[in-house]
Amino acid sequence: MRDQRCSYVVVHEDATAPQDLRGLAAYLSSLSITGCEVVIVDDSPHFERNRRVFRWVGRHVAPMPRHRSLNGTVDVVRAAQDLASHDKIIVANARVRHEAATLDAMCTLLDAHEVVEPQDYVEPMPWWGGIDAGRILVHRGIEPLPDHGATFGFRRTAIRGLHDALDDSNDDAVRRLQSLGAAVHSAESLFVRCEPPTPSSWLRERARQAGDDFAMPVKTAFFFALLPVAALLIAFGGASLASGYAGALVVGSLALALRGRAGAAEVFPLRACLFAPIWMLERSVSVYWALLRKLTGATVERPIEVAAGLPPAGQAASRRR
Repeated sequence: MRDQRCSYVVVHEDATAPQDLRGLAAYLSSLSITGCEVVIVDDSPHFERNRRVFRWVGRHVAPMPRHRSLNGTVDVVRAAQDLASHDKIIVANARVRHEAATLDAMCTLLDAHEVVEPQDYVEPMPWWGGIDAGRILVHRGIEPLPDHGATFGFRRTAIRGLHDALDDSNDDAVRRLQSLGAAVHSAESLFVRCEPPTPSSWLRERARQAGDDFAMPVKTAFFFALLPVAALLIAFGGASLASGYAGALVVGSLALALRGRAGAAEVFPLRACLFAPIWMLERSVSVYWALLRKLTGATVERPIEVAAGLPPAGQAASRRR
């Protein structure tokens, strides 16, 4: 058993079939060998069914009502603080695949920093994973903090004083901790692999990620304006002016992606940069989708539960307890 121990908290949300959970279960089982306490917070509609798989690899629990953020999803920081046993806590979504080396590096960095966020990357990279890679590279070209990072670590003692202020509708936990005064270290040269989501999961995440960015008004306003400006240019300036506008956006996004790839070429192939303009187009559509969901209150319940006619997972978890 390793000297550097931590708690590894993963939130599972998708209604994944049991046979499709074996890869995640095998990965989580391997973490115990590296000295990690594994906690699976299961917010899927099939908690009892998943228990048959997850009980063998870690502590399988349902989120409690106080673990909910204002939009109904799991507040990973609050849940991790309540459920983890160790001071060093690493939080990850179900697609993250840490290696022993990255876990060791995270634990070492947490000796000196309150919150540590490494850079995640997608491998393998289907076309929808390529769009995510393009988003990551564009964001790296602008600022060091990862955009919608898939994993981060924090010390429980370092942020204990923020506990009462953690609940927020913004799912980007690291940005929220930073806004509340936590010192965040962006480990942009520490790369952690993520498996791509399924196409259906990827589609569900489009509106959620765009909605999370409503906390950044300038970024959201930029994407809200892209399509209306293009329509106005076509209507009043003609196709040539609109083409110049589109060309500028393409060149600008490619330049940012290439800049973001600097220092990360070993995990981001050059073709990932080509997805940057496609991501900009996707986000310019998704931001309206997110607005519609916000106006109709659709963010309160997860799409899986609504489609299946199930109650929100928080209510189901309350009944189980």
